[in-house]
Parts: sequence; C-alpha cells; structure tokens
Amino acid sequence: MGLMKKVLYKLAGINEELAQIYESKGYCDEYIEKFKALHSKKMDPMDYLTLADIYISLYRYNEAEEALSHVAVGFMTDDTIKGMYLLQRLNLYIGEGKGQEALEVFTKEQKFLDIFFSAPAYKRMGVAYYDAAAVTLAMNGQLEAAGHYYQLEKQSAEANNKSRIYPVLTNVHMLKAAGNDGMAEEAAVKAREDIMNFTGYSYPWQKEQFLDMLESYMK
Repeated sequence: MGLMKKVLYKLAGINEELAQIYESKGYCDEYIEKFKALHSKKMDPMDYLTLADIYISLYRYNEAEEALSHVAVGFMTDDTIKGMYLLQRLNLYIGEGKGQEALEVFTKEQKFLDIFFSAPAYKRMGVAYYDAAAVTLAMNGQLEAAGHYYQLEKQSAEANNKSRIYPVLTNVHMLKAAGNDGMAEEAAVKAREDIMNFTGYSYPWQKEQFLDMLESYMK
C-alpha cells in the first residue's frame, strides 16, 4: 500500500482491511465489527459520526441514535463535528419518519448548514445535505423550498457523474414524503431504469444498494 493511501486511510479512520471490505461489500456487519475493533482503544466524535452514518444506511436507527449520543454539540463545537452531526441527525429523523423533529433541527441550523456545505472543504458532500434538506421540507409540505434544495442537489451532482443517481432517488423520496403517491410511482419507474442503466458505479454493490433505497422510499 502506497504512502499516500496510508495517509488517506488514517485520516478517514480506517485501514486497508476495512477499505477492502467496503470495496467488496459496502457497509455491513463485518465492516462495523472491524471498525469498532480498530477504534477499540478510543472512539473520537468523528468515529461515532461515522458509525451513525453506517447504521442509518443499514436502517438500524436505535444504534445510530446511541452513536450520536456520544457526540456533544454546543457553542464551542468544532464546525466539522457540528456539520456532520447535524447531517446525521437530519438523516436519522428522516429515516424514522420524524418530519417535525427534522424540520426543527433544519430550521434552527439552516444558515449554518447552507454555509458549511457550500464551503470548498465540504462542497463535495453537498449532495447528501441538499437531499436531507429537500426531503425534510417535503415531509412538512414546504414544496417550493424543497424544490430549491433539490435543484441545488442536481447542480452538485452534475459536477460529479458518480453522484448522478442521488437526485433521481431524492425526487422519488420527496414526492412520496409529500403524499404525491401517483407521481412518486411514476418517478420510481424512471428511477429504476436510471439505476439499472447507469454505468458509473464505483463499487459492484452500489446498484443493489440504490435499488434497496428506492424500495425503502416507496414503502
């Protein structure tokens, strides 16, 4: 393993073994076990945020909540920790169907989040934030505002072809969350076609992951 890759893995809190598991399987029980073992001596806030993200992606919301409980966010909190915490908090509430709670967090922190995810260091994560913002607003009937963040997500995704499928899924999620079941069904058919035909996946498991996300949004 090259020196640069070792440095990048260290910054991400992973090692080569974890990277190989992710490349072949994505987030899974094996990845979680290895991640916890790697950080068994001490978990820092970013490690807990990483775990929360993993658990949310696996629909394991109680465990995600437990992971987030280890991260204290206050006036003196580092902006990176605060930004990542708020994103995971929004995603957790969305996953749990707690639209009002998500809106309260979003409304209180909207200005901070807008600035944070437009900064050069975090702009690449804008797709994830704009998705969460759009769905949160759609869950609460604020469709015009949701559409604004959806357009921002599309613009962000266009800058990176590998992210192109995410706005397609967000559109379905927004329509379903807003109670537009007929339009959501039509959008889901188109989304499935896009997922099946997309050739820019970075990992072999991503197509199935996107199909699973689509199914979960339509429930």
